[in-house]
Amino acid sequence: MKQRKRNRNHASFLADAMFYWISVLASADAGMGVLLQALGLVQNEWTAIVGLAVCAATSWTVYVLHKRYVLPEASIHISAFLGACLLLFFCLYNPQQFSGLWYVFILYPIFLSFFNDRALLLVWGTVSYLLYALSLGGGQSEAVSMDTFFHLTLGAASGICSWLGFITLQKRLKEARTATEEHRREYAITLLNTLVPIVERKTQTSSREIEQMSRLIKRMLREFPDEQVNDWEIKLLSLLHYVSRIKFPDYVFETDEKLTTFEFQIVQEHCQFGYEMFRDNPSFARVVYALQDHHERFDGSGYPKKLKGDDIALLAQILGIVECFLAMTTTRVYRQTATIEEAFEEICAMAGTAFDERVVKAFVKSVQIHSPTKVSHVPPLAAKASS
Repeated sequence: MKQRKRNRNHASFLADAMFYWISVLASADAGMGVLLQALGLVQNEWTAIVGLAVCAATSWTVYVLHKRYVLPEASIHISAFLGACLLLFFCLYNPQQFSGLWYVFILYPIFLSFFNDRALLLVWGTVSYLLYALSLGGGQSEAVSMDTFFHLTLGAASGICSWLGFITLQKRLKEARTATEEHRREYAITLLNTLVPIVERKTQTSSREIEQMSRLIKRMLREFPDEQVNDWEIKLLSLLHYVSRIKFPDYVFETDEKLTTFEFQIVQEHCQFGYEMFRDNPSFARVVYALQDHHERFDGSGYPKKLKGDDIALLAQILGIVECFLAMTTTRVYRQTATIEEAFEEICAMAGTAFDERVVKAFVKSVQIHSPTKVSHVPPLAAKASS
């Protein structure tokens, strides 16, 4: 039961609520019947009172069984089926012989629209209207003698209300999801920005690298028009990459000695920084995996998973090249700064080994440096896009 409560979702909540309130109303009806009978205000046969109690007991039984055994992962069609069966039982049993009880099947589709499931509404809404139509032909209510146009109007009004409710709910939920995602993005970026000054002092590097990285990633992505990456993803990735250095030991930024195996393992952990912070947010998945894999190398010599070739996501490869370029051309206390030309030459020399040659070509176009160094003969980017 505890596990079920943790896994509750919108549909299971509505289904539980439906059976709960049906049970409450049936119990209230039975209780009111007993009270009025005891006070002598009405004169009903006790069989009718017992029938109301049977309806209430049946309702609570279905509610308990549904709540205990119908898991949230199960199809909501099961809940709709149980609901239709329970209502059908009430209408057929009908201990008080209430003529208008079959109208519940006109209202049932309206309730189903709140589940925000098109197939559910279509299937069980149709079943509800068929049951109501059969009740007219079966003589189960006074509706048989009423004007046919009235029933058609009633059914049409119910259908219109159901689908209008469904469409409106879909629109509102979409707006709510969009607003929630925007809030999460703003919160993530704000949170990372608060850590930037700490990382600046810790690493003795400038936060201007964040903007430089964002600009260069955007330029390289222009060479891959099929890769649709949002601006907020680029901004978040650049921020996340910079702030991930907070996991490094302080002395790493002050020594020029080679790292020990243990120290290198600690440094590698910064690749998991995004996963540790945002693994529960699916909309951040591309950013998280790009940071996680940006130290993978095209020939399989990278870390942490030894991926190679096309197994490395394009955004991760781009981040890897940009990081390499900025690391070589910005000031570090533990090594000399390379010139832009020297960094350019070194990255071009790693085409086909550390980096995909196509990604290196995009880098060459993005930094716009004319150099005699050539990336090996590969098809142009336009050819890849057309393929």
